[in-house]
Parts: sequence; structure tokens; C-alpha cells
Amino acid sequence: MSAYTRASGRLRWLLAVPLFAGLMAVPRPVQAAGSAIPPSGQYVQLNGIRQYYEVHGVGPALLLLHGGAGSGDQFSKQVPFFEKRFKVIVPDACAQGRTGDREGSLTYHAMAEDVIALMDHLKIRHADVMGWSDGGVTGLDLAMNHPDRVRHVVALGANYRPDGLNPADIAWNDTAKAESFGPDMEKFYDSVAPDPSHYKVAMNKVIQLWRTQPNYTPEELHRIRVRTLIIAGEHDVIREDHTRALARAIPRSRLWIVPGASHSVMQEQPDLVNPAVLKFLRDLRN
Repeated sequence: MSAYTRASGRLRWLLAVPLFAGLMAVPRPVQAAGSAIPPSGQYVQLNGIRQYYEVHGVGPALLLLHGGAGSGDQFSKQVPFFEKRFKVIVPDACAQGRTGDREGSLTYHAMAEDVIALMDHLKIRHADVMGWSDGGVTGLDLAMNHPDRVRHVVALGANYRPDGLNPADIAWNDTAKAESFGPDMEKFYDSVAPDPSHYKVAMNKVIQLWRTQPNYTPEELHRIRVRTLIIAGEHDVIREDHTRALARAIPRSRLWIVPGASHSVMQEQPDLVNPAVLKFLRDLRN
């Protein structure tokens, strides 16, 4: 069985050969190695990590938060669309992509606080948030704890408890370790990470995060007053009943189950997803 079929559904898009080859064709060297970083890419020291982020376009701020073990490159089909209308900020999360790690376990709340610190650094008072998978969970945490900083949250493929995944993905998480991602994932990490030797530590932190978090109660979700759109594919790794329960718990949230789509709906159908998200962000009646 290949690494692609073994890996949790949250990572399958990255390990699929055509997409992965596209990422590897133009690796983004890190500044620590002495190479120039992309014109849109920058680093900042905050909350104990050296965080990488990119800024594209001008206008109202839109944060794009990537999925677990990935990087902001996951939004390659969103940035060209949204940068024409927004100031798009795309960070790499702690211990992932081009961002460094810190002591201790990964938590969604800590990653949300990193987003707030980055907004403060960029002097951004309010932003819309579009998060995929783990990024969607982080967006929900932002909405719960910093409602004054967030205008809208779009969460794609997000869960609010670890048992919200399909049984096969829960089973994978229960036994997985860094090696379970397969060699292609390690090659990707080596091509972008500030410390390639940190791969096993970082990936094991991500796996432990998936096993134990998030743990939001319906009561906590009910406190969200930020305009929220919950999106999932019909064949998502998150169970549909769990996604529907998430949407029900958030007052006045909107729910969109995309027919025929998987967890990777934003990569599979950007021509459908991007305009729908834009309409939601611009609809003042939300």
C-alpha cells in the first residue's frame, strides 16, 4: 500500500503525485540557508517561533490558514483569485512549512494566538478568515476567543472533536507515527523547513494534535457570533453528521455540503468554491 493510500485523508492531497510534484518543482528555500525568499514571503519572531508568512494584494485583510502538516502552498488555487480583492495573508503554522517550532505540544489555541500576534505585527485590527482542515479549526478558535478581531470565518473540513473523523481516519491516527506519512512527505518537509532534522518531532506533534484535539463543546461553539460558513465535501474525512452538528451549534452559521467532493474540495473545485466564499464574505446580510 502506498503512502498516499495509507495517510490520513487530511494529507492525501499533498501526497498525491501530480500535486506534490508541482510543489516540489519550485521549492521555496528558507532564509536561514542563505537563499533569497520569495518577494511575498517574510519572517517574524513572535510567540517563541520564527514564523513565515506571505502577503498578496491590497484591500480588506483575508487570512488563509492551511491544513495540518502542510503549508500556505495549499492555497495555490485561492491566492490568485482573492489577491485581486483582498490583502491576503498566508502564514505557515508552528512546526509546519517554513515556520519554526517551540517547546511543548501543538494546540489549536496556541496557533490561533500566533495568528493574533501576526495580525498585531502587521497592524491588522480585523480580518476575514478562510481555513482548511486544521486551519478551519484554528479559525473557529479565533472566533470563540477573539470575536472582535474576526469579521467572517469560512471553515472547510473542520471538526470540533477528535472523534468527528471517519472511523478509518481515526484508526490511522491511533497508530500513526512520522514515518507513516511516507517518503514524499519527508521530501516536502526537507525542501521548505528551517530545520529538516526536526521532521519526526514535528510530524509526531501533528499526529498527537489530531488524536487529542480539538475538544470544543456545543456550548462553547454556541458562543460564536462571528459570521460563519461551514463547508465540507460529501465524501469528506469529517463525518457529515459531525459537520452538521458543528453548523447547528454555531448561531446563524451557514452550511454547505459540496456534492461529490472530498476533504480537498478547495483544491478540486476552486472555480466553485472561490466565488461562493467571496459571495459569503461580501454579503452584509450574513
